[in-house]
Amino acid sequence: MAGDNLEWPTLKLHDLAKVSQVEKHVGGFRLTDKTLVKMQEIFLNEMELGLSKDEAKRKQSSLLMENTYLRDTTHGKEEGDFLALDLGGTRFRILLVSLHHGKCSELFKVADIPDNILVGTGEQLFDYIADCIYVFLEENQLRNRTFPLGFTFSFPMIQKSLKCGLLTTWTKSFKCTGCVGEDAVKYLEDGIKRRGGMSIDVVAILNDTTGTLMSGAYLDEKCQVGVILGTGFNSCYIENIRNVEKWDGDINDLPQVLIDTEMGAFGDNGVLDFFKTEYDFEVDRTSNHVHSYTFEKMFAGHYMGEILRLVMVKLIDGGMLFGGKSSEAIRKPWNLTTNYIAFIEGENYASKEETKKMLKYLDLLDFADEDDIAIIKYICALLSVRGGYLVGSCMAVFLNRIQLPEVTIAVDGSLYKHHPRLHDLMMKKINQYAPSTKVCDFTR
Repeated sequence: MAGDNLEWPTLKLHDLAKVSQVEKHVGGFRLTDKTLVKMQEIFLNEMELGLSKDEAKRKQSSLLMENTYLRDTTHGKEEGDFLALDLGGTRFRILLVSLHHGKCSELFKVADIPDNILVGTGEQLFDYIADCIYVFLEENQLRNRTFPLGFTFSFPMIQKSLKCGLLTTWTKSFKCTGCVGEDAVKYLEDGIKRRGGMSIDVVAILNDTTGTLMSGAYLDEKCQVGVILGTGFNSCYIENIRNVEKWDGDINDLPQVLIDTEMGAFGDNGVLDFFKTEYDFEVDRTSNHVHSYTFEKMFAGHYMGEILRLVMVKLIDGGMLFGGKSSEAIRKPWNLTTNYIAFIEGENYASKEETKKMLKYLDLLDFADEDDIAIIKYICALLSVRGGYLVGSCMAVFLNRIQLPEVTIAVDGSLYKHHPRLHDLMMKKINQYAPSTKVCDFTR
């Protein structure tokens, strides 16, 4: 493999016929600037539809463009002690966050939700959470104090106010009954009330993406965009309130609002099908949420490893990898995690150790020659460049809409943290498509 570290890679083999064969099966991952610009135009149109006051237009969009009711960000001058509940998976966090003199410190407890609670009632779930909050306060001699609490709720919801969020659907492993269509804040407040012995005021509900932007703004007031790039993907940004046609509140105060795009679902209405590959369609078909989260399925951490596995199976069946030899491990759906891609991307071209570790895990190492290793490294590079270019191109749309000379993008998430090239790949397209904005970004 050869080429600039931030450009599309080139497969270099002595067998030029094999190069041509491989390209027939993976060439669809390459996205031209023409395709990326077309995607940007579609993305902007989906944003406009999602912000429309016309409900029929909003339903046409794959982007919810949810109003968070947050009119301002933090500024680094806030002071005090606050509780936070971070619920986004089967493991959740309870935190005491202390903001003093522009610095933030945290005391936290991590708790796992038992399987029987995940499939029980909503009351059981939030009673369990309230019990854990009580234990946290008791363990840290905090139970006799009164705290405001911010609730990070990382599930699809429709916000009706700063402290009212209606769950639209559970995701991940959650199947608690009675919650869909109901206010998650009320469920939490009722659980705290039933437990008793605590003085807590739930003051806000937001998702993890919005929380990333707010915490980023505490460190840097130029922060205007928040991104989660981990097992899934989402983004939020600060929008001029006059562009939010569906806004029904006061516009004379601070003329802005944080918009949660729910961007992982970009393309659920088919608008991105023109550049999806056969592997993208197959990942969707075998996923837990078919025809949902189209955009994130092309690159997010939960899915990229499966795309690699599907490509490898295709090349094995075509006799282009390992002489056509296979294994049970490579045939097992969802058996290859994205961390292998991150590790392989972190080694230089001459190094093969991480690639060999993956092949050993897949029981394929004994069949692999130098060409096989080169092909696998090439596919990992293709998938990484595609992901970085897709995200960066969309971030440029935000920056061109915000139109400020300097903007900070706050990014959190395991894929962003651990993939060695993703940051630079994103920045390449941000700089190309939003050249008038100076960008700095950081991981929370």
